[in-house]
Parts: sequence; C-alpha cells; structure tokens
Amino acid sequence: MRKHDHGRIIFIASVYGRESGGRAGYSVAKAAEISLAKALSRELAKDKILVNSVAPGSLMFPGSSWERRQHADPVAIAAFVESDLPLGRFGKPEEVAAVVTFLASDRASLVTGACWTVDGGQSRSLI
Repeated sequence: MRKHDHGRIIFIASVYGRESGGRAGYSVAKAAEISLAKALSRELAKDKILVNSVAPGSLMFPGSSWERRQHADPVAIAAFVESDLPLGRFGKPEEVAAVVTFLASDRASLVTGACWTVDGGQSRSLI
C-alpha cells in the first residue's frame, strides 16, 4: 500500500466494542480493534492509507450463533428482537458488506479513523 501511495484497511469490530453487552473478552477484543483502527489512521494518513472500522450489530445468517439461539429458544429471541432491535429484525451480512464496499471505494477518500455502526439502531452509544 505504501508503494502504491494508496490503500484501505477496514476492521470488522462490533457494537459491543463501542458499548457493553457482549462477553468481556469479545468486547475487549472488539474495542481494541476500534482503537487500533483509530491509531493506525493517524499513523498511515501520510501514506494515503485510510483506516476505518465497522461495528455491526446482531446479524442473522445460516450457521450464526443467532440462528442457533433462535432454534433453541424462539420465544426468547423474539423477545430480544422486540426489545433490542428497533427495526424489528436482525441485520444481514450484505448490509454490512455495503458499508465496507463504500469505505474501500474512492468515494470514501476523506473517511479515515471512523467507526461506522451498522446495526439498525440496536446500539445506544452516542459516539
């Protein structure tokens, strides 16, 4: 990337890296990704390498932990969706991919050091 004077680094973090909610180890690791992205964005800006993170909310896809939980206890998952997911549904990987695609494109040429939340309003963080 330095050789070409252009690049993009995009970390896939989580809303639970921005606020409490996940298991401790998971939350710490995701918070570290967000922090690393911010620090690298400042270090690599001179090389025209843009660094960002994306913080997805709860996603549903075949084989996901949410799918397993839904099969195990559909009533509890329905209650979770009702109480925690303002759009009334889980996100899809394609919805996160659309944001990542934008951040990797030239259209995001001024975006660096940001953490983009893609969660349908699930998170409660103000930052």
